Amino acid sequence: MDSQADPGDPPRVALERQQGSYVFHELITHVPLSEDGENEDIWITCVEIWDENLYVGTSAGELLHFVRIPQDPSDQSGEANFILASRLQPATSQADGPGVEQILLLPTVGKACIVCNSSLTFYSLPELTPAFRRLDNCSWVGGLDQNAESREHDSDVAVIIMVCLKSRIRLIQIGDEARKVRDIQFGGCLAINRKDSLACVADAHSYAMLDVVQQQKVPLFPISSVDEEASASIGGAAEDISALNAQRPARSSSLIGALPRPMSSDGRRGSHERSTSLGTFGNGPGQQQRGSFLLQSSPRKLLEPPGTPRRPTSSQSGALSPERASSPAPRAPTPDKPLPATPDQQIEHPSTTPELLKPHIASPSANEFLLTTGTTKSDPGVGMFVNLEGDVVPRGTIEFSRYPEVIVIDGQGIDPSASVKPGELPEEGFVLAVVQPLQSEDPSRIVEVQRWDMNPSEGGNIKETMRLPFLDRSKYDHVGIRKVCAKNSVQLIDVRDKMRLRRMNLRLSNKKESRDERQQNEKSEAREKEEMQFAIRLSQTQTQLVSWSGSNIWWTVRNSLVMKLDAKLELARLATPDEITDGTQKGVKNVLNDIRGQEPRTELEFLGLNYIRQKASLLLFTDLLIRTAAGTIVPGNDKRIVEESLITGDVDPRIIMALLPVLRDEVEEGPQGIWFPSGLKELVEGFLQVHDLAGKNIDVNGPYGDNVLPLIKRYLLHWRRKKGFGSIPDEADVFKTVDAALLHTLLIIDSNSPRGQAIAGSTRSELNSVVDSGIDCFDRGVELLEQYHRLYVLSRLYQSRRISPKVLGTWKRILENEQDDGGEFTNGEQEVRRYIGAIRDTNLIKEYGCWLADRNPSLGVRVFADDNSRVKFEPSDTIALLKEKAPGAVKHFLEHLVFGKNLAQYANDLIFYYLSTVTNELSAHSESRTILLQTYETYRALKPPKPTYRTFITENALGTDWWDSRLRLLQLLGGHHAAASKYDVTAIFERLEPYSQELVPEMIILNGRQGRHTEAIRLLTHGLGDFDTAISYCLLGGSSIFRPALGERAKDTLPSHEVQAVLFNHLLDEFLRIEDLQDRIERTAELLERFGGWFDIERVLGLIPDTWSIDIVAGFLVHALRRIVHDRSETQVTRYLRQSENLRISADLIDKIEEIGPTVDRGEELEGPS
Repeated sequence: MDSQADPGDPPRVALERQQGSYVFHELITHVPLSEDGENEDIWITCVEIWDENLYVGTSAGELLHFVRIPQDPSDQSGEANFILASRLQPATSQADGPGVEQILLLPTVGKACIVCNSSLTFYSLPELTPAFRRLDNCSWVGGLDQNAESREHDSDVAVIIMVCLKSRIRLIQIGDEARKVRDIQFGGCLAINRKDSLACVADAHSYAMLDVVQQQKVPLFPISSVDEEASASIGGAAEDISALNAQRPARSSSLIGALPRPMSSDGRRGSHERSTSLGTFGNGPGQQQRGSFLLQSSPRKLLEPPGTPRRPTSSQSGALSPERASSPAPRAPTPDKPLPATPDQQIEHPSTTPELLKPHIASPSANEFLLTTGTTKSDPGVGMFVNLEGDVVPRGTIEFSRYPEVIVIDGQGIDPSASVKPGELPEEGFVLAVVQPLQSEDPSRIVEVQRWDMNPSEGGNIKETMRLPFLDRSKYDHVGIRKVCAKNSVQLIDVRDKMRLRRMNLRLSNKKESRDERQQNEKSEAREKEEMQFAIRLSQTQTQLVSWSGSNIWWTVRNSLVMKLDAKLELARLATPDEITDGTQKGVKNVLNDIRGQEPRTELEFLGLNYIRQKASLLLFTDLLIRTAAGTIVPGNDKRIVEESLITGDVDPRIIMALLPVLRDEVEEGPQGIWFPSGLKELVEGFLQVHDLAGKNIDVNGPYGDNVLPLIKRYLLHWRRKKGFGSIPDEADVFKTVDAALLHTLLIIDSNSPRGQAIAGSTRSELNSVVDSGIDCFDRGVELLEQYHRLYVLSRLYQSRRISPKVLGTWKRILENEQDDGGEFTNGEQEVRRYIGAIRDTNLIKEYGCWLADRNPSLGVRVFADDNSRVKFEPSDTIALLKEKAPGAVKHFLEHLVFGKNLAQYANDLIFYYLSTVTNELSAHSESRTILLQTYETYRALKPPKPTYRTFITENALGTDWWDSRLRLLQLLGGHHAAASKYDVTAIFERLEPYSQELVPEMIILNGRQGRHTEAIRLLTHGLGDFDTAISYCLLGGSSIFRPALGERAKDTLPSHEVQAVLFNHLLDEFLRIEDLQDRIERTAELLERFGGWFDIERVLGLIPDTWSIDIVAGFLVHALRRIVHDRSETQVTRYLRQSENLRISADLIDKIEEIGPTVDRGEELEGPS
């Protein structure tokens, strides 16, 4: 498993350590360091691993060989399984010592070099069989070319190693045989790091740059700044240390004058330009084989007798290789050039014997070395970067809390000025150092991690601290870390376990059959295996670092981005109740800010960032729910952050709904269930177990309605806009849940809204919009709308699916006063009428058309008479249907046909319907007869000016059906529309004659239709006393007793003046018969004065009683005489005009004759020749 701290650490401490750049992953624990297992005073001193083989050196001078065995497919632990293959005690010349000091593997040649108790032994890989003879007095082995990794490996080429003997460094070529290349006179060497022909070396006191071909050395600086002996020997001189060259070169402060400078890409040499090689190791076509530059002498076998004579070689005589011979000669010494600064240079130290520090040389890049320096082991240490020329690189230094015991470089580093090759990922550069904690009483060891590829101003001085897990307290100071020979694949168990998808069972259905359950379980098991395989592949990473302590070994693996961020989120979860706002909110927001805009570089980072966003959104949302349950009104900014995190987190909305008890039932799991990352699954399930929100108040006006519901509404609306994207797993079930939860949420919020139609932008408007656009959870939507008594919204839902019977049936329920809490169906009957006109189902139209006609006849009949309706009905069929289903609507339908559509052929049916209604009322109720008779008496008693009788009875209507029918009957009988001339006058007259006393206006109209104008005028004058209507009757020629509306009757249909004169004379006769003298005189005088032009003066004078005063007819006489005078004058004027016109025409004739002139007519010319 992935480990970062002692299990005894508090959770907060463990999480803080898991945020580091590296984690420890168990490689092997409880290594059997002693054969009998009883000696506990043994510890691991060095470790190497290659190709399923693990080699462990111990302080007892033993070398343990472990072999990795194939993992059982059923074992999902991800742990490596090693078995002990052999236990070897390397040959040594010393009985006591530190044990196995070094393990150097040379995989390309299949050899291993082991330094044990100052003796170097050689073995063959992988079984560790002896290969070559032993070398004693060896302090260190290595010196492999660090730049060789950038070139192709060739297993047929021998490898050059450097062995640090007591008084010299020996270069040995390792292949099928071990051959000595040369010795370099540099004694007491403790560390070497070589790049091509240049090596950085160190003895117990100082560092130096060494050219292993020309055998020149340039001292650099002391390891300890208080080491006076080392300081005295550091003078910057370039020394020739060749065994055969006794002449020392001139002093120089660097290798610039003695060694060829690195070649730049354009072939020029520069003092600070970096290069991967020097001398013959250029990148040109003439590049020699790797290691050939070191073979300037004829190597001899190591197993040859020491006294075998050898021929001197060019390298021994100090001669340069042909390529190096062309390089510039060493420059003159520059004694005034200052040496590189060293730490604590100005500090004076006591003249006691200095404490020797272990030198450390690392290779961060192809052109640089990292060297450590300090004062004492308990004081801070400094890491300095030196280039191939021995100059300190101006990139800054690295500071260690204490002088390190071990340092390791990991990563190529990021160079902002360098371009990244296609397919390569930038890799951060880290330096890991084993140091003693600052607490003097703490004897354990820690690992400090910091960046080497960043300047301190850019954050490179940030140090992380790691402590090895399961630390064996009895061997606390035996901690090591190293970079093994090859990268190894390691499975990150925590990444696998957290990001592996697993099924969540939020709601278990008991309705499935057992066979279906078994099938589902089988499918789930199969997918579990698939998800595990994917997670295993995703969690694989590469590392070259191993760490050890006591008897345990760990991989030191770069921590994944997802696990570092996850640890930060877990820290936020540990906030105490008092820290809810400042703890959880702040911690999660910091993580979200850290990853905002961050682009993933790998598949793991892509999925990991999604995982972190989802976890952050879940943490913020659950925190919001906890605060809401506590009755807290959350600030708007916090709610906005939660909403944004939910949207960007892209969490399956079914998970969010499962956290809300009121919406949990809307979750649609589907047959395949909900699959969620295991880490998030545990988070959700843990929250549901700890926090029971089912009994909490969900009052819309309280914290729940303020904090949660509006946020959930916007979140679900956002998800609805994703419909049709095609990239959403389990799309059908997801959007069923989204629609159901959104509908439920809107219903809850809208339950507090006032009744009435929706206002733009309101929750009710959003609810209608959601329903109108269609929802995937149709059946659940019907249940919810029925549950919340929102019938009108239910009808809109049916409309979205074009289920017309359900739409009309729901509207019928509302109009029949079933509970509808929304109150939006305010003009329901009109809505029903419009909807019926838009459908094509004939049976449905008949059913609900008759229902509406029976409920509202005047509106319902338009369903069958609408010309714009998609289904047309014959009037006769409609009448029959209405008589059967809605008898009360027959009259309205006929009225619509006659008055609305001017279908005169249905006038008789309508008239007889009215007539039957009125006569049945009069026959059945004598009170109705009395009412009619009283209206006549009342109207006659009115004094002029008075309204017409029609206006009188309209304004004093009783409001009963028979009274309204009579008004419509009068309109139909006496109107000017087409139907008024189409009805059967005779039949109607015969039907009305028994009621002639009660239905006087009707008899007047019918008499007029039959040409009995005298009788009609008599009834108007004496039966009704409606004198104005009588005058209208005369003007209209007896066709109606109603004045036509403006534009209703054309002028050419009016009667002639003669016809009107006859009727007016009949009216004069009736006026002269009025019983009341005063009325008789007034009506006669008014008639003669207003319409005198229609009367003959002689006849009028003959009819006027002699007893009447001349003043009564004065107006008529004046008008008549004026008319006579006017007519005579008009006749004279006409005669004179005719005369003048005759004279003008005669004059025109004479002028024309004169203009033409005379014409002679000779008869003989007209005759032809004889």
